[in-house]
Amino acid sequence: MAARNDALITPQILVWARERIRMSIEIAANAAAVTVDRYCTWEEGEALPTVNQAKAFAKKAHIPYAWLFLPTPPEKCKLPHNTDYRTFANQPVDRDLMQVQTLIVDAAMRREAMIELYTEMDMILPEFVQYIDENSEDDSSSIAQTIRNLLGLTLDKQASFRNRNEAFNYYLDAFSAIGILVFQTGKISPLLMRGMSIYEQVFPVIVVNRKDEYNARIFSLFHEFVHILTRTPGICDALGINRDSRFAIETKCNGIAAEALVPGNDLLANTSWIHIRKNGWDDTYVRKIANDFVVSREVIIGRLWKLDKITLEFYQRKLRQYSAEYEQSQKMKSTKDGFLPPSMDISSQVGKLYARTVLNAYNQEVISPRDASQFLSGLRMQHFDKVERWCFS
Repeated sequence: MAARNDALITPQILVWARERIRMSIEIAANAAAVTVDRYCTWEEGEALPTVNQAKAFAKKAHIPYAWLFLPTPPEKCKLPHNTDYRTFANQPVDRDLMQVQTLIVDAAMRREAMIELYTEMDMILPEFVQYIDENSEDDSSSIAQTIRNLLGLTLDKQASFRNRNEAFNYYLDAFSAIGILVFQTGKISPLLMRGMSIYEQVFPVIVVNRKDEYNARIFSLFHEFVHILTRTPGICDALGINRDSRFAIETKCNGIAAEALVPGNDLLANTSWIHIRKNGWDDTYVRKIANDFVVSREVIIGRLWKLDKITLEFYQRKLRQYSAEYEQSQKMKSTKDGFLPPSMDISSQVGKLYARTVLNAYNQEVISPRDASQFLSGLRMQHFDKVERWCFS
């Protein structure tokens, strides 16, 4: 017989919630502050957690507490298959890493929330129909120009950016305007994950790492957008993509993203490049070029190699140098974000398109204050006004 404060959860849901984010039994038991043996009795249906223990587990598993009482897992919460991950130096990500899996779950749930809210408010769901066959005869230059056209990006626009933050915010708005959900995470090291994308016809998703530098986040946005345009997730068993073909796809996406951000003719006409060509290599001027286009030095030397202006050996040597300098700078930085007010923290995570949709639904009384808070990662009502001013600005 259940005790008075026992939670009458469904054991199968407990298993589903844990395995959904690749959470080990040890982590689940630790989250509920019980032994592994005790936790196992819950999954086996031999005992029940207390209400507080069940709530602690639900928080760790990134699910609403009420889901633990469902007879079967929510149908709408299946994990996406068309997913790509971008890491530092484009190294493969272990799909079983709990942090990455949790991020996928959160992004997928926000996308489902958007569809639900649009439907409730009788809004037309936007479909992302743009598609470029990765095996088409179109060269990378034409694909890159297509991207610039979609985003309304011109050299004059790039030159107008006063800083990297302004450029990044422009790109966030530009991607949102064509129906892409862009989220940010600050819980994972950039050395583990720099970017991720989920292709769906309605509300494709891009996630970038808030701990990364702005120019790196910008490149990740473009890299992941190429994956969405070409429907080429980095790891997808359904498409038969293996690690060898993944490397080829990542290289191609890098090249197109770089060209979209740094068109060849504009690069070769840049005054800092002209200075280098006349006076010899100077990393100071490479940094100036990178600043002009709001990208990293790695992107600039990659473009110069593709344009046959530097040798492969020189490119690889500089890439190692810049990568080592970046890794060293990351190690010297704090692993935690600086303090952000709650409204700014959540706004940064979910983006304007998502926040605007949630607050519209709340203002129209389509959802309750509690639902709005849940959609906004637990943000309290007292902060709604600040988020609203930001996302409607």
